[in-house]
Amino acid sequence: MARKKHRATPTGEPIIAQYTDIDVDAYTVMPDGRRMQRTVFALTEEQVERIRVGYICIKCLEAHDSPFPDACAVCKFPMREHQAEEFAKDFRGDIAFGPSTTIDEEYGIAEEIIKKDAYEKARKLGLILPSWY
Repeated sequence: MARKKHRATPTGEPIIAQYTDIDVDAYTVMPDGRRMQRTVFALTEEQVERIRVGYICIKCLEAHDSPFPDACAVCKFPMREHQAEEFAKDFRGDIAFGPSTTIDEEYGIAEEIIKKDAYEKARKLGLILPSWY
């Protein structure tokens, strides 16, 4: 008896990450041996749940009209066979993106750098004499 094929049609719905970054802790080894850094995506809770239950391909973020097709209609990733395993391996829960400082702290840091650079330039031009004490 032939195995039933599970197919799905792409919905055309755009799955847009709120933020992306380079994953400094993981990489993919390409067939020629090169190491490629992986991308971290910030997705909504709903998008993450739809990936977990097989409606969105974990590799290319293509949305489908039914869960866990044999393969993604776009990138051909074997969703039925590997999606749950990839999700368990890759999902990290809530992580913080961006700087850990506030915007006011960032402005303060920038002002200090600008002042220091201006002082050094003025000193090099002889506009400010070094102190002798």
